[in-house]
Formats: sequence, structure tokens, C-alpha cells
Amino acid sequence: MQRFPALFTPGFIGGLFLKNRIVMSPMFVGYAHPDGQVSSELLAHYEARARGGVGLIIVEAACVDVPVARDSFRQINIDNPRYVAGLERLARGIKAYGSRAFIQLLHTGRQASSLITGHQPVAPSPIACSSTKEIPRELTLQEIGDIEEKFLNSARYANMAGFDGVELHAAHGYLLNQFLSSHTNRRMDEYGGSLENRMRLLLNIVQKIKNALPGLALSVRLNLDDFVPGGLELQESIEVARHLENSGVDVINCSTGTYESGLMSVEPASFKEGWRVYLAEELKKAVKIPVITGGMISDPAFANQVIEEGKGDYVFFGRTLLADSEWANKVREGSLEDIRPCIRCNNCIEHVFKGLMVDCTVNPGTGREGSLNHFRKKAGKKTRAVVVGSGPAGMQAALALECQGLSVSLYEKDEKLGGLLNLACIPPHKEKVAQLRDYLIGQLRKSKVEINTGHTYEISDLKENRPDYLIIATGSNPSTVEISGSKQENCLSIKDVLEKKIVAVNKEIVIVGGGINACEVADFCLEGNNNICIIEEKNILAIGMEKKNRRDLLNRLQKGKVQIKTSSRVERIEKNEVIISGKRGNIESLTAELIIMATGFTPSNQLFYEAQNLHSNVFLIGDAFEIKGFKNAILQGEMLARSINNS
Repeated sequence: MQRFPALFTPGFIGGLFLKNRIVMSPMFVGYAHPDGQVSSELLAHYEARARGGVGLIIVEAACVDVPVARDSFRQINIDNPRYVAGLERLARGIKAYGSRAFIQLLHTGRQASSLITGHQPVAPSPIACSSTKEIPRELTLQEIGDIEEKFLNSARYANMAGFDGVELHAAHGYLLNQFLSSHTNRRMDEYGGSLENRMRLLLNIVQKIKNALPGLALSVRLNLDDFVPGGLELQESIEVARHLENSGVDVINCSTGTYESGLMSVEPASFKEGWRVYLAEELKKAVKIPVITGGMISDPAFANQVIEEGKGDYVFFGRTLLADSEWANKVREGSLEDIRPCIRCNNCIEHVFKGLMVDCTVNPGTGREGSLNHFRKKAGKKTRAVVVGSGPAGMQAALALECQGLSVSLYEKDEKLGGLLNLACIPPHKEKVAQLRDYLIGQLRKSKVEINTGHTYEISDLKENRPDYLIIATGSNPSTVEISGSKQENCLSIKDVLEKKIVAVNKEIVIVGGGINACEVADFCLEGNNNICIIEEKNILAIGMEKKNRRDLLNRLQKGKVQIKTSSRVERIEKNEVIISGKRGNIESLTAELIIMATGFTPSNQLFYEAQNLHSNVFLIGDAFEIKGFKNAILQGEMLARSINNS
């Protein structure tokens, strides 16, 4: 019996049959060629999600007007017939696995950058986006008519390429959303003013596509709330959706937020699963066509419930499918323990913000589907490998090596597996990190890897039983900083605090260091109603943290009245007192019942240097190689295994 029957019930969009209610959200990944052509990396990426069992894949935003509407150097183009051949391979590759294929059509409008397009951005009105800060040029009536034709022509090319449908991107602050919103549309002609006028461009495009291509399914990605002052709100969006339904649109794909809405468009980890489903639920009461809902959803039981309770007809999944392309198949088979979880770190979208190709922290195969996801075990002599350390690098390396036919033994000095993941999952809103740890441990337990806990691997072990390969993944240790007085009993490590060896309640706490770990431990200490002060030598906190989660974390610290002293240095620690110097050299004394030393970590790699003299195949990975976090650790573990397999 199917465990999640609503999620795997077939459905229809218009006359189009879908095998289930799982939709891959259009997510820009940056794998296209710089000239806008479909690349082999892009093909492999989408085919992996189709093979993984998704019912409908909406391919990421394709540019309808090159170059002025381009959003990125590696965006798909769809404004010229020369792109049809590559797009046809893409559509065919998706549909070969029984998935339906839509492609999203985008004009960036005022959120374009002249550094990318070489042109001044265009918009309904000359109002700069507070994020991009470029004043756009107001479109003329003639140009608006031309844009309508560009959307129509792009839909024609999508149809020629064999896509089942197209989606008009009228969300997230892009051009169609800019016309809909009085926040960005101040026109006084037939395209501005009243809601009827503001929706004219979108409705004109819809009507032209339906008239010219009646067999092509049509979706609209619509913001139900812009979450900006003067922007679209739910009641206006419902009215727009009613008009779209009357004009022949087959499905509404619900979204929220713009570049200017802060955390409401790309959510940090603290947001509740499915927090915006309530908006789609209200829309469903007003329209009869299907509604796609989603946002921060990864739990299949939650998704199934959304459909069962009539809050949406389909559920879109984004980052969840980057973390595990086989999510749908694993859910259908009931293999929930085998799903590699998204930890909501947002490093994927951070790459987009930086103009880079998308990577996934937990899934080294994302963006490398063609080279990593279709390997074969190496035949021949049984090869033995020893992995030392069970943090993310060690566990991933052990799994990848065993998967390729090697006999693997894993050694961990502690009694439990996980390394520093056991600490990283403790601060607020890091529950997903615990899921990643448990997933990796679960996969190890199911594998043939020999697991040895409570065993500190030493040179004597290497001499006694020489493996073919020795992989050192011994992680890192807290950095020691020479500060006078730092050895006192009230000077604690991050580990002491997170493991609650000392419970801090109503204390005066000074945290030495203002990196990511320091800020997270400050967030953790807020639960005890403590007065907290962070001392950081640099001029900003949490350097290197993804900006959405960083903003969310700093907001919580501000709300908790954490005192921040940047560009400051700890001179010495005395009993219940920390003496610091500020950027002007001024000396200040801070009361401190507890002092938390959060000055970073250093690689733990002594075993590597010792083993090199005794063995020719010794490798160093993860934090033991360089302190760069989970993403680098997991990727190095996977790639080392691949290089060993091919050597």
C-alpha cells in the first residue's frame, strides 16, 4: 500500500496527464553555456531529477529578450530559433523518464544588471531596485508591445522544442511582477494605475500564447504576496489569478517575495516548513484551475497532507531535489532513511548571487551528474582502504569507496560517529544538520564498511595491518590563542557550552571571537536569558556565512540584545573580567562570569605527516586538510574516492 497516496495520485494540468503531484521548482543553476545554449551539464542535471521520479519539471528561467533581459552570464536563452535544437534535447531527456517538461519564460526588467547585459535595465517606471541600485529606463508603449511578441515567440520555440508547457515568470520582482505591483509601476497610461491596467501586459501575453498555441499548457508563477510596502498582497493577487483563469491559464504556481523583501523569497533555515502554504490555500478557494504550492517543504508526510487537505493540488520542491535527485523515487518506495537531506544552508542560492554555478553542500553530485552519478564498480583485485575519522569527509569517503568495490574500515576515536557534526547540529535551527549526520551514519550502518568506534588509529595500526590506501579525515581542533588569563576555570570552549557541561543561565557572558561558530553559540546562549557580549578583531561578524542565514542569525542576536564589539582585541582575562582594546586604542573592562573561547579551529593532521613516511598512498581530506566546512569536506570525500577508483 502506498504510504503517501495523495502525493502519488496522478493529476491533470489542462488536458496534460501527470503521474504524480511532485513538481520540480524552476531553480536557476547556471549550467548553460555562456552563449545561452543548453549544455551537457544542464541536460544531465534535469535528466537526473526526471529519472528520480518527479512528475513535472519546470526548467529554470529562460531569457526571452537577449541581451537586455538577461539575468546571468550562464542563463538559458529562448528568444531565437538557434536555441531550439538544444532545448529539444532537454525536453526529450526529461520526458524520456515519464516526467512532464515545462520551461519558464523570464524578462528580468529592472532587476537586470548592466554589468551582465551591457544595457540600462528597463521597467514599467524608472524606479531603482534597492538591491541592484540601477535606475531603469521606462518602457515605451511600442517596447511593451514588442515584449509581448518576444514572450509569444519564446513560447513558440518552446513548443517547437517539444515542451509540454511554458510558465510565465510573474513573481520575485521580475518584469511581469513589476507591472503587476504598484510598488514598481507608477505609469499613468493603460499599463498602470488600476489593477486592471497593471495586469494588462500579463493578460495580453497569455491571450496571445493561448490563441497561437492552444495545445501548449500554460502556467503562471505568481507572487501571492510581494512582502514589500505597496507591493502585491493576497487579495490583489487572487483577483489577478481569477483573470488568468478566465483567460485560459491552466495552473497557478504560487510564490512570494522579491529582491527587496529580505528573507521572504529565499528563506533561511529558521522558517517553518511550508510556512507560505496558507496563501495557496486561500487562492484555491477562489479558482478552479490547479494550484501549485510549496516553499521549505521536504517532509513527504507534510506534502501529502497539504494535498489531502486541499491546500494545493501539486507541491513544488526546490532545494530538496538539489540535495537528492532521487527524492521522489525514495519516497514512493518508502526508503525515507535513504534520502539525503537538505540542511537549508542556502549555499546553492549563494552561488547564484555570486554569478557562479550552483553547488550543493550535502550532495557532491549536484552539477556533476554526468560524471559522478553513472559510475561502475571497479572489477579485479579486492582493494583495502582505511578511513580515519567519522566527520562528514570521513563518512562520505568511506561510503564512496565501499560503493566502488573497495573493502573499507572506518576508525573513530570517540564512541559515537559524526565528528563535529555532533556539535554543529546543536545551535538553534540546526536540526537539519542532525538529519544529515543521521543519514550518513545510517548509510554506513547499511553498508559493508567495517566501523570501529572508540579506537584512536595510530602508526602502530598502520604498521600492523597495511591497507592499500589510508585516508586521514581527522577533522580539526579548537584554535588556541595566547591570551593572558585564558586558562582560568570560567574560560570555556564552544564544545563545553554546546554539550551543556556547564549550563549558563542568567550569566554575564563574553565570547572571544566573532566568526560563524561564535555567533551560533551566542544564539544558543540566548536561551538561558544570558547577557552576552561578542568581541571580534575584524570589523564584521560571521564572515563567510551565506547571507540569508547570516542576516537571520544577526537579527536574532540583535533581538536578544547581544552586545557587539567589532574591531576590538582581548588584551587579558582577569577574574570575572575581560580587558579589551577598541579600534582607537581605548581600554575597556567587561564583566564576565563565563568566557567562551571561540577563536576558530585548526586542522588536526599530525597522523598524516607521520604516516607519509611509512606509506605511499596516504591522503588528507576535510577539515584536516583545510577548514572550509561541510561542503568542502563531503566533496573531497567523494572526489578522493573517485580518483582512487580511476588510478
